[in-house]
Amino acid sequence: MRVLPALVAGLLMALPASAEETLAERIHRLETEHGLVLRAPASEDAALVAEVEAGLAALPPALRRVPGGPLELVLHPDPAPLGMGNESPRRPEWSEGRERFHLYAFVPTQERRATLRTARLTDAELERLWRRRAVVHAVMQRWDDARGWSRTARWRRLAGWLAPFERPLTFTEEARLSYEGAFSRARGQKSASLDLVTFAEELFVPVESLREEALSVDDRVRCQELSRSRALGELLEADGLWTPPPRGHCPAFDTWADVGKLSHFELLLAVSTGRQPESLFGHLLMRPVWREGETPRGPSFEAVVQPVALTGMETGGPSYIVKGLSGGFSLGFLTATRGDLSHETLELEQRTIRRYRLRLTPSEQVRLLERVWEMERRGYLPYYFLTDNCASALLFLVNSALEGDRRVRTPGVLWVLPSATLDSFARLEVTGPDGKRQPLLEYVPDALESTGERAWRAHESREEALDALATKVSAEVHTRLRLLHRRLQSPEPEKRREAWSRVPALVEAALASVPEAERESVRTLIHAYVAWSVRVERSEMDRAEDERMKVERNRLVKIQGPVPTPQDGLRERQQLFEREDELQRRLAVLDRIAYFQQALATAQRREPTRNEARTLARAEAVEATFVTATDVQGELHSGTLSEVDPVDFLERDHARKVREESELASRALPYSGAGRMSVALGMDRLPSGHARPVVTLWTSGLSEAMGETYLHGIRPGNDLRVLDGEMRVEPRRGVPRVLDSRLTLLGYRTLLREPPWHRRTLFDELGWGMEALMETREAGTDLRYRATAQGEALLVVDEGTHFHRYTTLGVGARTGMRWGLDELVPVVGPRLTFSQRVGLPGSVANAVRLEAAWSPLFILSRGLRHEAEASLRMDLLVGHWGRRGIRLSPRAQVRWEGTLDGWPSGRAEPRLDLAVELM
Repeated sequence: MRVLPALVAGLLMALPASAEETLAERIHRLETEHGLVLRAPASEDAALVAEVEAGLAALPPALRRVPGGPLELVLHPDPAPLGMGNESPRRPEWSEGRERFHLYAFVPTQERRATLRTARLTDAELERLWRRRAVVHAVMQRWDDARGWSRTARWRRLAGWLAPFERPLTFTEEARLSYEGAFSRARGQKSASLDLVTFAEELFVPVESLREEALSVDDRVRCQELSRSRALGELLEADGLWTPPPRGHCPAFDTWADVGKLSHFELLLAVSTGRQPESLFGHLLMRPVWREGETPRGPSFEAVVQPVALTGMETGGPSYIVKGLSGGFSLGFLTATRGDLSHETLELEQRTIRRYRLRLTPSEQVRLLERVWEMERRGYLPYYFLTDNCASALLFLVNSALEGDRRVRTPGVLWVLPSATLDSFARLEVTGPDGKRQPLLEYVPDALESTGERAWRAHESREEALDALATKVSAEVHTRLRLLHRRLQSPEPEKRREAWSRVPALVEAALASVPEAERESVRTLIHAYVAWSVRVERSEMDRAEDERMKVERNRLVKIQGPVPTPQDGLRERQQLFEREDELQRRLAVLDRIAYFQQALATAQRREPTRNEARTLARAEAVEATFVTATDVQGELHSGTLSEVDPVDFLERDHARKVREESELASRALPYSGAGRMSVALGMDRLPSGHARPVVTLWTSGLSEAMGETYLHGIRPGNDLRVLDGEMRVEPRRGVPRVLDSRLTLLGYRTLLREPPWHRRTLFDELGWGMEALMETREAGTDLRYRATAQGEALLVVDEGTHFHRYTTLGVGARTGMRWGLDELVPVVGPRLTFSQRVGLPGSVANAVRLEAAWSPLFILSRGLRHEAEASLRMDLLVGHWGRRGIRLSPRAQVRWEGTLDGWPSGRAEPRLDLAVELM
């Protein structure tokens, strides 16, 4: 063990060099050999001198000579916590620069972190411990001043130390980690240097060096501060000052980490459902993947690392939004099981999870496991929805484990998107085992499907099976199968349940209607049809469960006992992880669902409203339908369909899923739509009949068009634009003239609708869209400055797979303000739109788009005026190499404003341009 040599050396140094060596001679030896100077009254205190010698002995031999000249230890009779000073004038820590280090009469401290691992020491042992640590503190501070270890990226990444002005509103050095338990004591939170020095105190003078049984093995520094121990050891070893001994066995960590079976790490992106704006930008998680050993883990017990905002039971409302934007919550790292993740994300929230493998070296994987272990216990960061969120937290976590100068860059300053963060991971190239350069991030074409998306895929597959049966069974049986299929798509669960009761007899009739030679293929098709239909019912049950929980939350009147606030949950979690021996006997439950269910068990609830009662009744009916469906499936499997191999069906179904995802990924755009830019050259036709050249500059914080698939982006059935700006200028001698501009603050459209068996209202049949934008029109235009908000419902006339082809009609409204130099007027009116996209061969970026809109607007003091615009655009990805490419986009546009009186009247603006974008 590492502490044994230190104990022996300490005893040897504490003894006189010979029987005749006096206290004065020992003090002289400290000064001549180590550069430590003790004067009265410190030099007269034999016990203090012994602890100074023991503190020096705890350091590696090469560190025992203090750099930077003599270091004087000054003892004061005044008491101070831990016998050391601070930054106050009354009890300074240092004076004369770093020449004098001040010691005080020892008194215990009330600081929780400093006493956490020392609770079993006696008062005398405590004083001896902190006297030795004071010596280590003073000596290591001098060494850090000389060598600058705390200024290295290797050390600063662990706590996220930021230099002044490294980030907006960061005026002094500060750590991203906000929890004082992440530091050896409170002084360590002041600077990266004090962080290193205070950690060296407990690393070189651990509690067990005073008494072996004073601390359990798992709670010792070497088993809790894995990353900082490694980092400080590597810094000292690089300077030839110390070769750290092997870590030793840490039972709790070693059992959990199971390093020998660790395969790789994956980043997980929980994508938006497309119909829930609050989940629009996705959520990032991380998953360590272990190889199966002698004892199978099972997918439900795999670990998943979630950076989450610790919100307690708060789940919505204005206060929730304000806190999320302003830092009212803390962000913590939760290690949950994949089973918990599946229930919350795949089943209740209905969000599919995409997978991306990290190409880490074996040693980086071990470092990352260590960081996960530590961050779950002490990793708390301030939470800001835009900048300090799940994506930035994973960047912080992974960067602290990368070796050398490798670092994934933060994708933004004012906001950090999960999709853009994946781009940053993919843009960092690493050297693979074959010596070739590869992206750090690799897409895995095997997503963890939400039960809703799985049901959609099952629905398409069962329709294919039904079509295949048309050529095998009799016409009369196929008609009955079609009728059954329609009933199984009913939005009413009672009708579907009744349809399920007819399935066994219909299966018997179908098999009886075909020759013996055809029965095996028919049996296989019917088995698949039934299995896929049960998946549809499972999705409905998950959705009904989510709706039921929302109703139960709204019915809460009074919760028995105090309602846990986010701060309560944070303190409870921190205390739970303080002692490893206690932690192993308890389960850390932090997810909002568990909190809610625990509170619900004893809460007072009001009677449900009429609508709530219908929702609860429907949830029961949906569950009953699912039970009936699974009973029927079980009966068929043990009887009529028993000859079909269900494992073979699952394997073929999964293989088809992976094949389809791989094919789509091969044509998809390799990054997200974050941080895009293009330049277009074109011309306008003026009213005089002449043409003028125009240069268009386009930039976008995020732009992902409908029908385009991005490996790191949102769904292809959505269209999302954030801070999407376009400015047109006329090149001429001198300063170019700005003609007009357009900035979309936020624009979103979705064509994703509820599945056929869940469409109960008109809204379920439609897509929708909204947009908030600002425009500046060309000089001479009436009311040239414009702010507009518009929304629309979208009727999908035609659609193809992944919406690579679609046609829509939109009906909506438009409102806003327009102004010029002397006037400000409101506008309002309806808006009609037409959109069509036709995909072209090759990349999914290749397409022809037609967009048209017409708005009759009532403008105050102007009356009714009409605005129309149309554009025809072709996108072609050319010059593709590696993960890069150039997209050419020729476009023809026309915009018209005027009245219908004396048609045609008004102003028409035809345009042609060719945009060039580096993808």
